[in-house]
Amino acid sequence: MHFPAIVPFLLAMSSTVSALNYRVYSSTNSCSGSSFGCSDNGAVCCGSWPAAYGYSAQFDNLPIGTQGQGYTGGSCRSFLFAVYGSGTQCWKSGGGSRATNANWFHSASRRVKARAEEAPASASGEGKECSPHFFSYAAENGEARTIKVNSAEEAGVIAKHFEDGNKTALADFDDYTD
Repeated sequence: MHFPAIVPFLLAMSSTVSALNYRVYSSTNSCSGSSFGCSDNGAVCCGSWPAAYGYSAQFDNLPIGTQGQGYTGGSCRSFLFAVYGSGTQCWKSGGGSRATNANWFHSASRRVKARAEEAPASASGEGKECSPHFFSYAAENGEARTIKVNSAEEAGVIAKHFEDGNKTALADFDDYTD
């Protein structure tokens, strides 16, 4: 049996990854409950989310050779944690710290270009930045619902409605679709 012919194919397949979802929670000991999240192709600094969120973070289906990272201080500069692919990974703070921003990326040899139309260059010129793309919560009927977040300011409004238990106001937001 010859495997060398399949190696280039496998390497090519592993370097093409579609958008990956990652999200932050208010829980300090699990990746569950309501969450703000981002979906991108990597190398995008996502955040800052409302102050009640960022005490745990989940990266869905991280491919081999990738990592998810969290940061403090309102940008992707002050490193807080890293989780490594493969698979879905959850970081829990235990209440000791809060991630204000997060990102994920490929190892240097497999880095993909971020979607520039969704993430303008940062003021420092050190990469791409974005606000959360979606918010997930349990709707009035108890079913999971994910709504679109259009800006950091809107994330604050959504968080306030959720904290106040105003699910009627949340029902007015558009559903999020990838």
